[in-house]
Amino acid sequence: MDPGEFTRMRLEAEAGVATITLTAPERRNAWGGRTAAEYRWALHWCHTSPDVRVVVLTGDGDFCVGADSDLLDRVGQDAGAYSVDRVALPDFPEGTPQQLRRNHAYPLTVAVPVIAAICGGCAGAGFLVASYADLRFADSGAKIASSFAALGLPAEYGLGWLLPRMVGPANAAQLLYSPTPITAARAAELGWVQHVSARGEVVADAVGYARSLARGSSAQSLGVMKRQLFIDSTLDFGEAYSRSVADMNAALRTADFKHGVAALRGKHPPNFLGS
Repeated sequence: MDPGEFTRMRLEAEAGVATITLTAPERRNAWGGRTAAEYRWALHWCHTSPDVRVVVLTGDGDFCVGADSDLLDRVGQDAGAYSVDRVALPDFPEGTPQQLRRNHAYPLTVAVPVIAAICGGCAGAGFLVASYADLRFADSGAKIASSFAALGLPAEYGLGWLLPRMVGPANAAQLLYSPTPITAARAAELGWVQHVSARGEVVADAVGYARSLARGSSAQSLGVMKRQLFIDSTLDFGEAYSRSVADMNAALRTADFKHGVAALRGKHPPNFLGS
């Protein structure tokens, strides 16, 4: 699927940063099968494009208030039964371990960092999607809720495994157990949000940060570090340590390393977009 075929989101790329914007404000960017498929294709495009170094995900109006309510009604009426739309999806990146070959974990497997820029409401499926981003920036007026307990649901799609590793078991419990939304400031206190922006500034802040990464951080370094954070961290320490040494030895032979050293010697910031 090409970005030009998207109907639920818009993808724009500039200066090494791709911005994915959910574009169904009339439904508060409710999540459904078509949205999930387009998001995966968008990430695949960013992963395979040499011009994209960092991704920012946001929404028009709200970030995403959860699963489509019509879908929830049908599932409830059908005693929990539901069907999955069969849409062709891109494969996982080469080398993705079997345990991460899960649709919702796809953002963790691509080589580019994903930053969620949260505005308005972020709940249910929106909370899930934001949790699978590398980092989360939030508007100071955003309202954030996992929503699962309020719907009689468990932590969905691996969040009971992921959240404790992100914020610790006690903070994960607070995020999951509460039936009411929390503020961006409270989500930051719990460690789920990394930056709180002034009202209306979250996308600009996230894109500005993404551009600083695209320019000043090696894309090769970011890709390897992401693998180390989300894949190697599940290995035993000895294996992870050995892989990091192999990564370092390989990096010493790259043009990015030479560029970084030259910038250090020249006493100026590196520019990996122009290297």
